[in-house]
Amino acid sequence: MDNNETEMPITGHLNELRKRVTWIFIFVMITAVVAFAFNRQIIAMLLMPFPDGVEIVQIGVTEGLGVSMKVAIVAGLFVAFPVISFQTIMFINPALEKKEKRYVYYSLPIVFTLFFLGISFSFFLLLPFMMKFLPTFLGDLVTPQISVRSVVGTTLWLMFVMGFIFQIPVVMFVLAKIGILDPGKVAKQRKFAILLSVIAGAVITPTGDPINMLIWAAPIWVLFEIGLVLARIASDK
Repeated sequence: MDNNETEMPITGHLNELRKRVTWIFIFVMITAVVAFAFNRQIIAMLLMPFPDGVEIVQIGVTEGLGVSMKVAIVAGLFVAFPVISFQTIMFINPALEKKEKRYVYYSLPIVFTLFFLGISFSFFLLLPFMMKFLPTFLGDLVTPQISVRSVVGTTLWLMFVMGFIFQIPVVMFVLAKIGILDPGKVAKQRKFAILLSVIAGAVITPTGDPINMLIWAAPIWVLFEIGLVLARIASDK
């Protein structure tokens, strides 16, 4: 009897995990198939931040197909992000206290909004600057011909990362609200936050050069400062 009581919760937990993962997989696949049908339009949009004076080429025979499939899958993940977040929360829901559930549910619309704001911020502000600066860095020494795989891969990666980076304020707010994060202690470690922002900027950027590193480190640090203000409000300190 004791064995059954200990085994059933584990079995139920695994079944619940399988159900949530299955729903996520199905939704991502459906959105990916739809995105693949419009892959040319999506790729054309992803090439928009790139300067007109630089030639974008296909190098490998199968590169076009590979890029189209990658775009379809990532686009499916983008569109499915609300569903992925919801299914994840539903999976951890039994482990949350009533107060924690309330904060998590209230933060969901903000999470979705910030995710797509991060994507937009990256696409319309950061990426155009990077794409104009990097390909022409050597000036007249070389004739830039950039692989479509490189352009699309870099664009998707930076958009995806910035979407998650924009979650910093809401994560800090929720953690402070449930008592895990102490804004007073975090504020005293601000210099380490700045250092981590610079390190994150270096890791995120494909080149790791100081200019692009600072371009990406700056918004990370600003988001941290916004999160710190919200954390102080949440904890009433």
